[in-house]
This record gives sequence, C-alpha cells and structure tokens, in this order.
Amino acid sequence: MPAKHHWLSVVLVTGSVLLAACERKAFEILSPIPVEQLEVLGVRTPLKSVHFRDRDGEGLLVLSRVDGQATDAETEQEVDKVELKAALYARNDDKAAFAPRWQIEQETTCPGLDLDVDFYGDVSDVTDLDQDGVAEMTVASHAFCGGGIDSHDIAIEMREGQAIYTVSGESLITPAGEEPIGGRREDSASLKNAPQVLRDHLDVVWQAVYKRPWSEAGPTAEDSSGDEVE
Repeated sequence: MPAKHHWLSVVLVTGSVLLAACERKAFEILSPIPVEQLEVLGVRTPLKSVHFRDRDGEGLLVLSRVDGQATDAETEQEVDKVELKAALYARNDDKAAFAPRWQIEQETTCPGLDLDVDFYGDVSDVTDLDQDGVAEMTVASHAFCGGGIDSHDIAIEMREGQAIYTVSGESLITPAGEEPIGGRREDSASLKNAPQVLRDHLDVVWQAVYKRPWSEAGPTAEDSSGDEVE
C-alpha cells in the first residue's frame, strides 16, 4: 500500500535578514549551535544542523523528525505517522535571535505496514558550489510504506536564495536473478535550466542515494566501510 505524503513549503520571512552590501562576507561553515539553543527555536528531535555564514548573513539549516500517530481520513483508523522538517533560520548578527526564513515539511502515514522515513543526512548539507557567496542548501529524504520488497520514494531539494531545484523519484532495487525494480527519476524544470555545477551536484546526490539501502545486488558503500572498521 503506498504511503501518503503531504509536502508543505512555507516562506516565513523574506528580505528582512539580508545584510547591506558593504557588510557581505564570503561563505563559511561556522561552529555548531548547541542543542539547547535549537530547543529554544522550538525544534523537536533535531537530526542535523549546519551553521554557516554567506553574503546574506548568518544561517542555520536544521533537519528534524517527529514520530507519532494519526487518524486516516478514509478508514478512521489509527495509522503510524512520521513528520520530517527542514528549516532555515537566520540572523543579522550574533547578538540577535535566529528567525525562521522558510521550512519544508513532509508528513508520511502508513496503516500497519513497514514504515521507513528519514533524511539522507550525509548528503543533506550547505555549500557554495558556484562560489557566488550565496549558500545552497540541499535536503534529501526517502519514504516507504509497505510489506515487501518495493521502491522507496526519494525527494531531493536544493535552495539557493529564491531559486528551488528538485529531483524526485524511486530507489532502484536489484533482486538477485530478477529484473530491477524502480529507479524512476524526474528533474524539475528549474533544475534543467540551472548552472551546470548545481546540476552536477544534484546528480551526484542522486547517484549516492538511489540504490541504497534496499538493493540486494551487494553491500552499500557504508556497509563496506563499516566492515573494514570492524
């Protein structure tokens, strides 16, 4: 049974956190923000945060997840629910409080089946690939609701200023001796017209995640590296 996904993208603040041109600074990754400060922002169960500065000021990308229950509108039965949220917070100086800029919310419900929803934390990050001083924020996640071997839904989104680029599709499963399952990919129209360095980056992210961890063709890179450490 397919999972039910509800995406909500909310722009909370627009240009109020921009610095004057004379105060612009180059992109850099800053020291992590303590967890207790994230709690002050109302973040529950943070999974990852990236503290950075670019020419628009100081920013904080936070990924969080909340597990719970919901009532299915059609069956009126209790179902499992996972909420993922990626949020950008910003401030003009280190004495001011962080204020929300935008957030992306994903809600997935699943009626009594296997539910697997999470961010790809290793490829969700903040960069300045085109070196224009404006940070790019990449957020990648997957979602699955089922009882057997099936593809996961994959969502990858990059934001740079007001620009939004997305890649969506399904994970590729390769059962031994059988035809591959899934692997579908769709790029947004905005991505097709994006600078080459950004297109290359999202392609690298897609290639890194769309075969894991559900392919039966062999161990993933993470599994292999883990075995070596042990």
